[in-house]
Amino acid sequence: MKVILYIAIGLVLLSGSAWLWKAKMSASRQQTAADIQRPKNENILRDYYREDIESAKKQGKKEVILPGGIATPTPDLSLEELLRNYGLLRVKVIDKETTIYVSIPEIPSADIETWYKVEILETLHPQRKVSDEQPPFELPSRLLPLLPSESLMVEQGGVINVDGVTVVREVCTEGVVYFPKEEYLIVGYLDYGGKLIRPSSGRASVFHVINKRLMSGQKERRLVREIEEKYGNDLDRLRSGVQLRLRREK
Repeated sequence: MKVILYIAIGLVLLSGSAWLWKAKMSASRQQTAADIQRPKNENILRDYYREDIESAKKQGKKEVILPGGIATPTPDLSLEELLRNYGLLRVKVIDKETTIYVSIPEIPSADIETWYKVEILETLHPQRKVSDEQPPFELPSRLLPLLPSESLMVEQGGVINVDGVTVVREVCTEGVVYFPKEEYLIVGYLDYGGKLIRPSSGRASVFHVINKRLMSGQKERRLVREIEEKYGNDLDRLRSGVQLRLRREK
């Protein structure tokens, strides 16, 4: 019996090691491709914002600040309405990477994005169904592979150095700047097999968790007012309310 047990444990360890090796090899190949593509994307970014960069150089400036985009307004829904299609996740930011996004390689169009790698600490309310499709775009290789408890988020904006000039793209009107090692509560959609989290209502659906208090500056939005008025911005009270709702749904 001991021999069989040892063999079984050995097979489990070997299969786990094989998965980890494959994941690392895949990430390594992706990183090599990303390293090759990055200079090309920087050239496209340089061409796209050439006037801004050259103007800054002539003025002796070392920084160019580009305004953030204007996001499309999202419906002002209640928590109950949102949880019909979205999940409620408590996450912790563990890493980030700034990349250059090229929408159509044939056309010199580029932008700056910041990717955040997060650990999902708790699922307060599960999403009804998670798509198992593969993302149609490249994920930042340095943040891969992802453990089952990890996911990514992406925001327009970030900082890139081009020809000695710091190019700063501000976040869009509904964007969020996440801080490393900080926790957030997000009403969001898990996409692509859980590899990507999309907040449901921009910054109004993201709460900074500080000592179990839920912080948001978007008090004009219905969801933010509801969290304050019904749960007192208290994480534990919200968790209890959501758990009660889940029991009623069964």
